[in-house]
Amino acid sequence: MKHIGPMTYHPNEAMNTHRDATEAPSPLLAKTDSVNPPTLPRLQFLATGARWTTTLLGIGIATWRDPGNPIAWACAASLVAFTVWQTVERMDLESTPRHLPLVVVIELLIAIIAASVTGGLESPYVLAPMVPLMLAGYSWGKTRARGLAYAEGAVIVALGFASIASPTSSRSTLLLGIVYSLCTILGAVIRRLNDDASIQQTAAASQVSSMIRANDMLVTLHALAQTLPSSLDLTEVTDSLRLRLRDQYSYTSLLVLVREESSELWRTALADGVRADKTMRSCDLPIALQMAQTTNQPLAVGDLLASTTTGYLPDARSGIYAALHARGKVVALIAIENAEPNTYGQIEAIEFGSITGSLALAMDNAIWFSHLRRFGAEAERSRIARDLHDRVAQSLAYVAFELERLSDENAVRSTAEIGEVRDVIRSVVTELRDTLYELRASVSSESDFAGVAERYLDRYERRTGLAVHFDHNVLIRPAVAVEQELWRITQEALENAARHARAETVKVAYSAASGQIVLIVDDDGIGFMPNMHDRDRFGLVGMRERADAIGAELQVDSWPGRGTRIRVKMEVGS
Repeated sequence: MKHIGPMTYHPNEAMNTHRDATEAPSPLLAKTDSVNPPTLPRLQFLATGARWTTTLLGIGIATWRDPGNPIAWACAASLVAFTVWQTVERMDLESTPRHLPLVVVIELLIAIIAASVTGGLESPYVLAPMVPLMLAGYSWGKTRARGLAYAEGAVIVALGFASIASPTSSRSTLLLGIVYSLCTILGAVIRRLNDDASIQQTAAASQVSSMIRANDMLVTLHALAQTLPSSLDLTEVTDSLRLRLRDQYSYTSLLVLVREESSELWRTALADGVRADKTMRSCDLPIALQMAQTTNQPLAVGDLLASTTTGYLPDARSGIYAALHARGKVVALIAIENAEPNTYGQIEAIEFGSITGSLALAMDNAIWFSHLRRFGAEAERSRIARDLHDRVAQSLAYVAFELERLSDENAVRSTAEIGEVRDVIRSVVTELRDTLYELRASVSSESDFAGVAERYLDRYERRTGLAVHFDHNVLIRPAVAVEQELWRITQEALENAARHARAETVKVAYSAASGQIVLIVDDDGIGFMPNMHDRDRFGLVGMRERADAIGAELQVDSWPGRGTRIRVKMEVGS
């Protein structure tokens, strides 16, 4: 067999899902809801810096112009006091408390008064209203556009009255009004950006929270799935029940009957110390078990011979009989019997009644789990039956026919004929061994598709005599269940090439990279016309069912005399 291309693995995140999921969640993800939008600290820093800049700049200009003006110093003291107060308090811009608009109005009045009484447009504090106007735009936003206009108009009017004596003030007033308007608009824009960031952050936090909850659920389900085969298997449950009751009660016989949902029959799930039929009708149950079905409490009989009640064990003298209730129905019956009289009494019955609830739940879970497992195994059972029919049953039928012919008294038994039958029997044994090997050759967490295929194709090449070329390029590994279905499709296609195609060469190509898996099985056999063939032939139905199960697309390209190509393609996470 020729191998083309190295096998390189770069496991993707899906391979580490369980490991990553069991780690503690990131503090950033756990506290997403408490993180503030990034615009708020910047706005607070901008407001504080602008206050100190305009205040100190105004004090410097006022000192340079008229250092002895008491009004200018009074205005400077007011602005400094307010700036210090706001620097220490740091208004909570995130929650926008109700007192924020009042604080903005107070700061705006202080700034307007300071600018008006110290020269209007020529005042050193003419830039002081910029900060409260910006905060007003942030505080009121779009909901109070008229209030913003009033605030801007008030500032402009106040400055206009203060500079009415100057004939050239109209142009300066207009420019200053534009600056004030831009400050107000800046505050409104920041508020809009903050609201948008809050909405996006809330949505992201909700999504992360949902992902965390889903991750926790998947981890729990994964851990639960690992325990299902042992904790929910009916045989395991009954064995555990037997050990538990043997430690708690001394009994001669223990009988556990499970009710069949589709009939009135009772199936024997456990018979310890007594021989019991596989199934029993309700009317064939002992009187003690029939009476136990009518009550929610276990029934204890001290001496069966002294009462009209009968048990299951012929020589039983004492017993406890209970019905296990689940989903409002009796799902199982338990009979604990002893050959000695007065072994069990009311105290033992009360003790047993305290555990019947957990026993009933365990038995009911085991029963339903057996139903689910039976449904899941049905498809695989059908495939195995088809394989045995096609590969073994026909050969055995031929052997039977030949042996019948050779056993005829008038038949001439030649060494060649007997040798032919012997060869067929050897062939059947080989077929059985190959079938068992194919069933055991499966993908698992330890054995990936490429590794299983390499070992299988070596054996396949020796068995069939076909030349096999295997090309693989694996950069990501999908789930084990996906690989398993892909491998079964490959097996079916290879068997078709060996048994029907009369091929000489088979090429298998497997690629798992860039978020896409492609599987190709190509032979140079006689081919066929897929649209004209019976759908049940060549295992095409089984291959399509397996492809559908994993959400893959299966294409069959063939033509008489041109071979057959089976192509499977599916999208996976990178």
